[in-house]
Order: sequence, then C-alpha cells, then structure tokens
Amino acid sequence: MQSREVWLRSYVTVVSMIAIGLAALSVIDVDPTTAIVVVLAVLVSEFFSSKFRQNVSVSLTNVVLLVAVLLDGASLAVVGALGGLPVFLTRAVDRRISRTVFNTSQYVICAWIAGTAYEIITGELPAAFPDTSSLVAVMGAAVLYSVVNHALVASVVAVSTTDRFLDTFRTVGPSILMQAPYVGIAVLTVVVLERASAWALVLMAVPALVARFGLLAFQQLDRSYDQLVRNLVKTIEIKDLYTRGHSERVADLSVAVAEELGVGYEERRVARYAALLHDVGKIGVPLCVINKSGPLDDDEFEEMKRHPTIGADILRDIHFLEPAIDIVRYHHERLDGRGYPHGVDEHELSGIVRIVTAVDAFDAMTSTRPYRRAMPVADGIAELRRCAGTQFDPQVVEALVRCVERLDWTPTDMTPASGEMPPDVGVTSAALSRLEREDGRPREQVQSGPGSEGRW
Repeated sequence: MQSREVWLRSYVTVVSMIAIGLAALSVIDVDPTTAIVVVLAVLVSEFFSSKFRQNVSVSLTNVVLLVAVLLDGASLAVVGALGGLPVFLTRAVDRRISRTVFNTSQYVICAWIAGTAYEIITGELPAAFPDTSSLVAVMGAAVLYSVVNHALVASVVAVSTTDRFLDTFRTVGPSILMQAPYVGIAVLTVVVLERASAWALVLMAVPALVARFGLLAFQQLDRSYDQLVRNLVKTIEIKDLYTRGHSERVADLSVAVAEELGVGYEERRVARYAALLHDVGKIGVPLCVINKSGPLDDDEFEEMKRHPTIGADILRDIHFLEPAIDIVRYHHERLDGRGYPHGVDEHELSGIVRIVTAVDAFDAMTSTRPYRRAMPVADGIAELRRCAGTQFDPQVVEALVRCVERLDWTPTDMTPASGEMPPDVGVTSAALSRLEREDGRPREQVQSGPGSEGRW
C-alpha cells in the first residue's frame, strides 16, 4: 500500500512538472481577454461533469479546448485548460491536492499535444476554413487528445488502485468514435465565432451543455440498473427476513476481495450485481419452506436447492445482468464437483463465482440467525481454510482473509425484530441451516459457534 502511494506521488509530480513548463511557455502568447473567456468556458464544462465510474468522471472540456485550438492554436488551449482547477479543488473528497494537480496538469498536456499536432498539420488556420485539410487535421487532433487523455487517466488509476492499465484504457475506443460529433460542434462554433466578438466565445459552452445531456442519459440508465437490482434484493429480503442485509454485505465484501485479487473495474461491477442477486431465486421457493421451523424433509430440501437455477432463469431476459447469470446459477457449487444443484466442478467456475461462493459462506457463518449464534470471525476463517481446495478456491480464501483483517470485519446480528416476524414463522429456520450443512460445514460447527473526457 505504501509502495503504491509512492508511485502515485512520483507519477503526479512528473505530470505536473511537464504541465507547469507548458503553461509557462504558453501564457505569454495569448490574448488576455480571449484566454479569460476560454478559462470560464472550461470552468462551466467541468462544473457540469458527470460521474462515469467509481473513481473517474467525464466532462466535455475536450470540445471547449478543441475550439480554442482552432481559434488560436495550442497556447490558448493550454491556458484555457487551467479553468478546471477550481472545480477539481472543490470536488475532490480524498487526495485533494494530488487529484487537483493531476487533473489540471493532464488537461494542459492533452491540450498542448492536440494543439501542436493541429498546427504541424495545417500551419496557420486557412482563410477558407473549414476546408478539407483543416477538417482532417482537427479530427486527428481530437483523436490524439482522447488517446492521451485516456492514457494519462488510466495510468493514474493503475498506480493508485489494483485496476490494470489496459482495463481502464480500453474505454478509449467508444470515446474515439464520439470525436466526430464533437469535432462537428467545435467547427460549427468556430465558424459562428469568426463573425462575432471575442466575448461571444462564451457560446461555446452551450453546445457542450447540450452534448452533456447524452452523458446524463447514460448516467440515468446506470442508476436505473442499480435501482432495479436493489428492488429485486428488497423482494428477496421481504420474503426471507432472516437474511436481511446479507446480500448487501456479500456484495461489499465480494468487491473488496475482487479488488484485492486485482480484478478489473467491469468485472468488479459484475461481481457486485451477482452478489446482490445471488439469492434472487428464493422468490420462487415457497415461504413455508424458507421459513419452516422444523427440519426440512427431502422434498423440501430439493425445493430449496433449486433457488440458484430459479435465480438464473429470473435474470435470463435482463440484458445488462447477463454476465451475472452463471454466478447466480453456480454460487452453491464446489471445486470438487460436490455442490448443488448442477454438480459442476472447478472447470465451470469462473473467478467471480469462486469469490461470491466463499464470501456468501463466510457471511452466513459469521452472522447471528434466530436458530444459531454467529460463528466468531476467527472460526469462520479457519473453516474457510479447512475447506480450501475442495469447496473454496485457496487464493480467494486468502484474499478474503486479508480483506477481513483490513476492514476489521465483525459478526452481524441478523435476528429480525419481533414485530417483523410473520405469525406463522417459528424461531428456527431449518432451510438455511440444512443448506449450510450440505455446503460442507459440519452441523456441530455451524451450531456451536457465534466517452468523452476523463479525469481522476
């Protein structure tokens, strides 16, 4: 962890030193009035940025800086890039100085590279702008800006987290495809501004704000996905009061374990969805079986063992949850093939399945239920290690142990309040108890223990 912090500081220092040099060389070459307006336009664009993922936000500052390149070359774009500094400073919730310095610096570098590329290709802006050569040049500058921007952001994410550089950088593809409409907006803006005063430059923020609605639509869709998943989880927990909060805890710890193992962002996102929904199949299991106060007979137990298959069927037609289906289907399987309901072995179990399986079992063991006390965390860890290699993946188990120690994980009392218990539910739920025993944990052990612009 300390080594990662050293790499982060070194990387930010190098990027910032390059940016300071470029800004110092550029500031003497720009018209102050025009520069002020470009700075304000960048500030507005950054103020209305949108969150793209956990530690990366996007804005349409690239449109503003591209207009600056077309109007007065690289120098104006470099100075304009400084406009994001106040927003970066107020928005950063952790590593405030590092984030502010890096985000401002990488904008300066991107602006200089794009502007210089444009100037090299075309020389001075043609009088008949926009002609064919200038359009080709501005498209090239836009693509180069996007590539450099993504490379710098992917690098800082890679040195500050466990995410791999390529996992973050690969998002550059869709972003490059989006450069065509951005170039169109920029060219149209310049054509209009050439016939207006310098202060009309503030109008460049208008098309950027219009284009931002596309980002907001994407963001809203993402939120809708999350809300759908949470509503499904609520449906499970209303039916099975004894596991309330279980899905959320399994999701949080599964993501932590995935990050510990170096799993990329997109796979961690799939892991979270799958962990939240791993018990969604209980919707199709009769309530009298889930909350039965006595032991389950063989037929009832077979009914309960169907919930992974039922869950996979429920998610089958939900497109964005397709990557999570096999995780839900196989979360009670074992490496040795003795799990249920399909009896598949390790060759069918992906890394995310193995993570969710281990975390699900650990949380079940270390949570207090009406029919037993929680197993101490130390005993839960010992049980995971005992079953490593047969039921659980040894690497996953050790990563989980490191996360539990780092997060200071404590057992959770999941006994529902008396007013929440349905009148026909007894004090013991035999369903989960038997499932736990069938998962390879001896009964006595279970019962005896307690596209667009990116920035960092």
